[in-house]
Amino acid sequence: MAQYSVLITSPPFHGDNTLRALQFIGGVIDSGSTIDNVFFYGDGVYHTNNLMLEAGGECFSFGEWKKLSEAHNVKLLVCITAAVKRGIVSEQEAINNGIASANLTAPFIQAGLGEFFTELHNCTRLVQF
Repeated sequence: MAQYSVLITSPPFHGDNTLRALQFIGGVIDSGSTIDNVFFYGDGVYHTNNLMLEAGGECFSFGEWKKLSEAHNVKLLVCITAAVKRGIVSEQEAINNGIASANLTAPFIQAGLGEFFTELHNCTRLVQF
């Protein structure tokens, strides 16, 4: 069975990439293969903003990623540099910078590119959306 890492670089509000990524991941899991991690990079970090609200009839990417993580124990890694540049901060960063609240919370985990590259050694395939 194959082990996949998924790289998300497109924002959640741009086309149907979110739905295609989620459908692909569902198919991988249904086939018996595994998704080791999803890494959000560049504008893909917008998926992890917990201040995004569900809009009627649209894919609620934050909620869908959270459900995926909880149901299948998939690690959701977020590039810390890309996130901070886009105003997505963890609790520790909020405290350190005097920001009222964090908008990056579990199940999303901050990670650097080095950690992502280390994770790639455990998988057999990388797919980008």
